[in-house]
Amino acid sequence: MKFEFSTFKTVASYSILMLTNLYLSGQTKFSFDDEILKKFDYQTLTPVKVKQVTDGSEKRNAYMISINEQIPISSDELKGSFTIVSNKMGFHDQDVSGHFLKYELSEEVIKYYDLPESNVLLVENENTKKLYVMESSFLKNINKEKEEKQKYEADRETVNRFMQSLGYKPYQIGENLYVKTKYYRIWCTMATLEVLQKDKDYLKKVDNWFEQQQSIRKQIIATIPKFDHYVRLYRIQKNRMSKTDISAWTSLTKSANDLNKKQVELTESYGD
Repeated sequence: MKFEFSTFKTVASYSILMLTNLYLSGQTKFSFDDEILKKFDYQTLTPVKVKQVTDGSEKRNAYMISINEQIPISSDELKGSFTIVSNKMGFHDQDVSGHFLKYELSEEVIKYYDLPESNVLLVENENTKKLYVMESSFLKNINKEKEEKQKYEADRETVNRFMQSLGYKPYQIGENLYVKTKYYRIWCTMATLEVLQKDKDYLKKVDNWFEQQQSIRKQIIATIPKFDHYVRLYRIQKNRMSKTDISAWTSLTKSANDLNKKQVELTESYGD
């Protein structure tokens, strides 16, 4: 079950913490760039305030979560870089006297429930110095998204160099790379590279296939008026049609069948 701040209060039995595999060791900073805002515009951070609290007879400072406040990551409040203050804290929706308060962000929660790790982060906006709590899985997804983007860009550059080596002139539309052949615009990916490494003339063969297909199509279209002629002739003359016309009609039918067979064979051979 995934931990969500928005449903936290309604799932009391699961409200301690749900664990996740983090892969965040060593990371101390992050930010929300335009790509992240587009991809994760539904995400929010929850404010955390340092307050002086009374726990039993003890007064101390505590990180208290403003559980009813949700700040969208697109908010101006969240612009700039963030520092990870701690990834070892947790919180609960009930007080445990002498240990932690309701909605207090504390390492004591992890110790008290003997949890191996936390799935939330305490982060600080470097510009405003304001504190927030966020799901560590969100940061994991941000990192994954950035890694995938970097890999895509590296692969695109590899494909770009390879296509140039074959004499093509790659160009970019948005994030994607394309080349133009005689008849097609080809989206160039690593899959394209793999095909062309096996057969560098593959795209030329695709153009040749198109030319053959168009040639057969034109020949088939050219038979239509001739068939119309013989059909009209038959309707008028029926069994009085001349042997010459019948022979020509038969020959035309055979020719059309041959063209259709070629078209089927050509279609089936596409991609071979």
